[in-house]
Amino acid sequence: MRTLALLTVGALFAPCASAEIEASLDLRLVQSSGRDSFLDGGLGKLRFDRDDEGVQLGRARLAWRDSIGGNWHASVDLSAWSLDDHHAIDITEGWLEWRPVPTSAWRSNLKIGAFYPPISLEHRAGGWTNPYTISSSALNTWVGEELRTIGVAYGLDHLGIAAGGRWDFGAHAAVFGWNDPAGIILALRGFSLNDRQTPLFGRIGSYAFGGREQRVLFSEIDNRAGYHAGAYARSDLGLELRALRYDNRADPAVYKASISDYAWRTRFDSLGARYDGANGLAIIAQWLDGTTDATPDPTNHWKFETSFVLVAREFGRHRLAARYDDFKVWMPGQPAADDYGHAWTVGWTLQLRRNLEVAAEWLQVDSDSGNRAALGEPTEARERSVQLALRYSL
Repeated sequence: MRTLALLTVGALFAPCASAEIEASLDLRLVQSSGRDSFLDGGLGKLRFDRDDEGVQLGRARLAWRDSIGGNWHASVDLSAWSLDDHHAIDITEGWLEWRPVPTSAWRSNLKIGAFYPPISLEHRAGGWTNPYTISSSALNTWVGEELRTIGVAYGLDHLGIAAGGRWDFGAHAAVFGWNDPAGIILALRGFSLNDRQTPLFGRIGSYAFGGREQRVLFSEIDNRAGYHAGAYARSDLGLELRALRYDNRADPAVYKASISDYAWRTRFDSLGARYDGANGLAIIAQWLDGTTDATPDPTNHWKFETSFVLVAREFGRHRLAARYDDFKVWMPGQPAADDYGHAWTVGWTLQLRRNLEVAAEWLQVDSDSGNRAALGEPTEARERSVQLALRYSL
């Protein structure tokens, strides 16, 4: 994985006057009643817990994009989420892409590096950012926490609308490695709702059978490649449909001592629909269902499912959004390990200037986690947070 990352970062030093640089700073004012945060190894569902109230760093980001010759392009995203992280500044995505100019309605591209699988219908802003609410849905929070395609992906699109038709459609297939630990956070903590993306060389705190550990999420353990494949269709009336199948093909019997973890065999299906209408109307619905297994013990088998619906609309410089999430992680036959719940989120954004905006969010999560008993906590929790963000970008 380091070779892929260094290859992409090396492109930063290629001299080219057409390079695009993006920089942004997100500062927060936070009030929270959350349990101990997952970042500290707790079982809270929020990024900021009751010990994090006051001014916080939401994110500092620096991104570079450029054409590096012919039909090749490169991109690197660097972010800082907290000065207390394992690496204060780290890479969230970095890739090289072959994207030839289409000569017909068909377009193809080849991407190599580290990037997100095309699952989220929320994250349409730069740096894989959600423009509707500060915190992402439980589904896409997990994508940002545990998933990254570190490998190669090929996509083929038919641009039917530009050619006078009613539909665009396309498909992709990817082969990847270094995502064998995916699934561990769901199994040990369950779903969360937040905006933090795990960087490629970073770690994430997790509950661990009564203890607290820092987990490595992007590592190759069994030397077996995984894959994901998907398709989409988009109409000229604003409707988009998307489907994806993911399987990291990990061997749960293989252990890696350097990260103190087994490979986690994680498989899931994802379906989504999005409608974009007049006045900035956006309606998004997504669903994800899968399983994860670890260690040679067949009873270490978890199932997970989550879905959400989001509605947003613009009113001049203002945008209002509301979302409902439902989520569950369970071990068949072991109800004491179940983790389930639901959440309501309301968000507001005001565009003060082209590069300056204010965002506010109210979030309430009701959950029941059996693992909280091992920490001496009630299994049921109602956690609320209010965040006010000031975002400046260049």
